[in-house]
Amino acid sequence: MKIDKGRSFNMASTIKITARTEKKEIGGQVFTPEPIVALMVEKLFQRKHPKRDDSVLDPGCGAGAFIKGVLNWCTRKGIEAPRIVGIEFDSKLLGEARKSFEGLENVTLINENFLLGDFETFDFIIGNPPYVRLEGLSESERETYRKMFDTAVNRFDLYMLFFEKALKSLKPSGRLVFITPEKYEYTLTTKPLRKLMARYHVEEIHHISEDVFKDLVTYPTITTINGSGRGPTKVIHRDGSSITIKKIPADGSRWVLAIKGGAEPVRLGPVLADVCLRISCGVATGADEVFVMPKEGVPESLKPYAHPTIGGEQLTKGVRASDVMLIPYDRSGGLLPEEKLKNFKRWFSKHKKHLSSRYCVRKGKHKWYSFHENPPMSDILRPKILCKDIAKEPKFWTDPEGNIVPRHSVYYIVPKDPKILYGFLGYLNSEKVHRWLVARCQRAANDFMRLQSSVLKDIPIPSKWVERQ
Repeated sequence: MKIDKGRSFNMASTIKITARTEKKEIGGQVFTPEPIVALMVEKLFQRKHPKRDDSVLDPGCGAGAFIKGVLNWCTRKGIEAPRIVGIEFDSKLLGEARKSFEGLENVTLINENFLLGDFETFDFIIGNPPYVRLEGLSESERETYRKMFDTAVNRFDLYMLFFEKALKSLKPSGRLVFITPEKYEYTLTTKPLRKLMARYHVEEIHHISEDVFKDLVTYPTITTINGSGRGPTKVIHRDGSSITIKKIPADGSRWVLAIKGGAEPVRLGPVLADVCLRISCGVATGADEVFVMPKEGVPESLKPYAHPTIGGEQLTKGVRASDVMLIPYDRSGGLLPEEKLKNFKRWFSKHKKHLSSRYCVRKGKHKWYSFHENPPMSDILRPKILCKDIAKEPKFWTDPEGNIVPRHSVYYIVPKDPKILYGFLGYLNSEKVHRWLVARCQRAANDFMRLQSSVLKDIPIPSKWVERQ
């Protein structure tokens, strides 16, 4: 749909308006503090003041705090406000906004899903897109978005789609300011978004205080983008320091090294994946509370299915498995024949209703007593190296006997040659690898590191280990 231009309101009737702005999150709304709204409006109009006939868009306006921020800014500067458009899918929130802006002819409010609508292009775009993970969307929504958006890949988040739609709604001379999680800078899922953003001039990336949204761990970042032109990118770190990047990577590769003041080295040698059979996160049962139990409490009839297992929290204390995982699979990763599962199914039948409620079973992909995914037991039950998926500092341990089954909160690394297991361990725990991982890993709550198989696979290794293969 197209939006008709409205008229500017009378400045004499303008008063200072205070409010909160909402961003959608599964389970409710979270409010952006007014000082952050004011900061973002300053960034929006930093290069040029808006004119009466200019257009400003807030694509997820909630109760209208960014709209009010723009109006207040114009009042302080003593200039006429531009035409402002707010789009909001939540009719209740939009109702609050309508009460605030009643009688202001230059403010247009639309009750619609910004991602699905057809709108004009804008001179200025500002906002706090909704942060809704893939799990918060219905199957039909996921399918619709995947067809419509280049950034709707893998486990996408709605804020990524808002970025894409907003950038395509920005005039060539326009300017956009969004506050989102910093994750777009380095995750594999956001590679298409980085490629898209690099077509524009990313003028500034401002990492703001982690406690802006109180209990939510989003590592908030204010991004300022110009619709056209080329130029350097200023990065403001949370400690107040800043750097200037001459040119951000345009191929979708991670920006994290450039943002931290380094440069992505050209890969000249082998990497960890070259000498490993598998680098993966551990077994996902979909119901650890059922399939995992203390070693001492295993009934005699279930002992043939019991394998020592360890999770991330336990791994902190070293490789000491006090629990077992009851596994209905053979060494090749296939479900055991029915005749060998009689005792297993008899004991687990009391959990059948709970296990059948799992997504993997409801979709018809698995039997009620199977795991969320088939475990590659032939690789798991080998000598290997283990590490936590989330840790304050990266650290690695060995399972030299190869009898421990790592759970989904543990990554396991299986070298092709078990003789280099301890050499691997020393190298992975070295300061060199520590620095390499710190520069590339995502962050989790409380500044912990999130290790991923894609990062682990790319760890550079000495050539001598490849020569031994």
